[in-house]
This record gives sequence, structure tokens and C-alpha cells, in this order.
Amino acid sequence: MGMVVAVVMLVVGSNIARAFALVGALSIVRFRNAIKETRDVGFIFFVMVIGMAVGTRFYALASVSMAAISSAVLLMTRFDWYKLDVRSQILKVQIPSGEDFSSLLDDVFVRFTSQSELVSAETVRGGALTELMYTVRLKSAGESSEFISAIQAKTAGQKVTLLTGYDQTDL
Repeated sequence: MGMVVAVVMLVVGSNIARAFALVGALSIVRFRNAIKETRDVGFIFFVMVIGMAVGTRFYALASVSMAAISSAVLLMTRFDWYKLDVRSQILKVQIPSGEDFSSLLDDVFVRFTSQSELVSAETVRGGALTELMYTVRLKSAGESSEFISAIQAKTAGQKVTLLTGYDQTDL
């Protein structure tokens, strides 16, 4: 990101019109799209700066910075540098209404997870079922099928869903 900011400073220089053009363009992009990842904002900023460099006829700066920043991004991707290690998962469990769910799954969570937290509880199917949503962190990634089976045994075979990669999914 530092290289992108350096290119911005070189392109904008002391020209106030270019500075306002960049701010205006970024605000339009931000207004039109809900950007969740900081990395995505960096990519948008990078593309806009390269476009501004080409638009202001700084072709050499655009070429060199495009090659340098793209190489840095490829290296970071290839070697997983600065990777966010998210191993949490979303667990959705349906249980018959009327059951006390506060401690129903505690022993399963102790056995299979290092962390668990109830996020929401709501009634579904006209109040016949209660759907519970938890964030969980499994102790071992290979135990997901046993984890789901253990939960189904506790919930009388009701529907159990384990979502992986929820940090990239709209819930």
C-alpha cells in the first residue's frame, strides 16, 4: 500500500484539481459498492492511481509502478504473506422448539471446538423449530463430519449446517 501512496503523491503533486478528482472518484466507488475488505480498497486505489498516471501522461511512472506493485502483489499471494488466518466457522443448528438450548451442545463444543459463541436464536417453520447460529473454531479441521454427527445426535437428527469461509460470504 505504501508504494501506491507514493505513486499517488507523484501523480497528484501540487495539483489541487487532481487531488479533488481522486477523492471524488474514490467516494463514488465507495458510495456505489459496499467494500468489505481493506485489500479490495487497496486494489481499487491502485487501479485508479495507474489510470490517473496514464491520464496525466505519466506513462513511464504508470508502467514502472504497475510492474513493481503487481510483482509485490504476486509475491505476497504466492508465499501467503500477510494472510489473515481465519479458521472460525458458522454453525447453524435447528432444534425442536421448547427445548432448553442454553447447554444442549456444551459437551459437543468442549470435545470438538476451541471456541464457540451463540450468535443468534430464532424460530423457524412457524415456531416448530428454533434455529441457533454459533461461531465455532474446530480444534482439528478433519473432525468436521464427526462434529456434525455429534450435534445431530443431540438434536434428534435435525438440520445442521457448518459454513466454512464465512468471512468471504454474505450471511
